[in-house]
Amino acid sequence: MDCVLCRIANGEIVARRVYEDEYCIGILDTSPCAPGHCLVVPKVHVDKFYDLSDDEIAKLFRAVKTVALMIRKAYAPDHVCMFARGGRVSHLHVALFPSNEGDGVSGFPQSNYPEQSVDLEASAILLRGAGTGG
Repeated sequence: MDCVLCRIANGEIVARRVYEDEYCIGILDTSPCAPGHCLVVPKVHVDKFYDLSDDEIAKLFRAVKTVALMIRKAYAPDHVCMFARGGRVSHLHVALFPSNEGDGVSGFPQSNYPEQSVDLEASAILLRGAGTGG
């Protein structure tokens, strides 16, 4: 597997590490949307959030909190934004970046769904029926 985040975690590719523990690394994003934009990455390859065990989720989010506090201390932003979404790299990572009022980051990303096209009650019934677990 040729995963760039696995190669960074294994030390094959140099990255600007700001945090590391036994399970995760925290690195600066190479295409930052703001100074201090970091990625928190599990060292093991995992594609989707729901493929993690409960213990792995706890480890990941302890690291996310630590890096978020580092960003808060270093940059004193109004907020530290957090996004976890698949995309160009199929290795789970959580993006964190400082945000201040008026910087153009204005809340949740825009949806392509017209407001009236989403049936909230039908969505709630569908999700409740899916239950919990894998």
